[in-house]
Amino acid sequence: MTPHEPAGDEAARLAPEIAHAVEAGLRATPRRPVILAGGIAAGKTRTAERVVQHLRDRGISVGGILAPRRFEGGATVGYRVVDLAAGEEHEFAESTPPGRPVGRFYVRPEALRFARMAVHRAVTTCDVVFIDEVGRWELDGGGHADSVRELVASNAAAVLLVREAFVDDVIAAFGLRDAEVFHVAAPQLKRATGSLADAFWSMVDGIPFPLFVTVGEDGFPESRPMDLVLREGKTLWLPTSRASRKVNQIEHHPEVTLLFVDTDRFNYAALHGVAGIVTDPERRTRLWHEEWRDDWPPGPDDPDYILLRVDGVRGHVLRGPNEESGEIDLREP
Repeated sequence: MTPHEPAGDEAARLAPEIAHAVEAGLRATPRRPVILAGGIAAGKTRTAERVVQHLRDRGISVGGILAPRRFEGGATVGYRVVDLAAGEEHEFAESTPPGRPVGRFYVRPEALRFARMAVHRAVTTCDVVFIDEVGRWELDGGGHADSVRELVASNAAAVLLVREAFVDDVIAAFGLRDAEVFHVAAPQLKRATGSLADAFWSMVDGIPFPLFVTVGEDGFPESRPMDLVLREGKTLWLPTSRASRKVNQIEHHPEVTLLFVDTDRFNYAALHGVAGIVTDPERRTRLWHEEWRDDWPPGPDDPDYILLRVDGVRGHVLRGPNEESGEIDLREP
């Protein structure tokens, strides 16, 4: 596997390089597959569309399927599937039933049949065949899995679009160890201002039990839900037990993360900061809640009851319905 990790304007800059690799793969024996890897909304399909045009400009026949998004009001509401050879398309996935649930979308069975037939025709008539995309569903044997196997066994050169997290598993599952991998990076996160910054703090204020992530003794992240009792600007306060493992972990690695996840709206926020232990009696009394007495029977004077103070350093926010994302520098005034 040969990795490429370019940066910048991926769709415009990377497409000629990928097209050149695909053309070189056509001359290899056996033909060498190419993988376009990237995260959600990183631009894999947009890059692939440009690669298709570069290949056609060089007289190379192209078939298979791409799955561009459908937008309404700036939000992703579904996906189309395009037969590259025939120029036909079909609605592939919608945000509402019926269909097979895949993530937050529902794939139409007739659309999957349309995609399979497009690949089936292309493997015998085209030089290069695209499949968009190959992921968890295919690794479980569903989705485009049969089409991928048919393509890999054919004489056509394969170009697969794969979610970044599944690249190694896809390579192993479909025998693609000689694949050339190109990493399509998402655009640099824009600074979250206005509505995005408001969305970030709205999630922090609206989710009372975030996941609190520390660095464990073995070096791996360790998370647990905790009670966020107060936010003072960019400083968060949480109660905990002096005897808990997280206290020892914070003393060794004060860098922590709080995750706020709104699964109903597919919204996500992460606050990264520096944690410290606070035993000040006045502060402990002021933030005390009587419902904690089950954990600390003596009340705010219980020596096992302490506070964690987290001073925010930076934040990330993702609004799932319209896939807006941004970052906030919490060190700024």
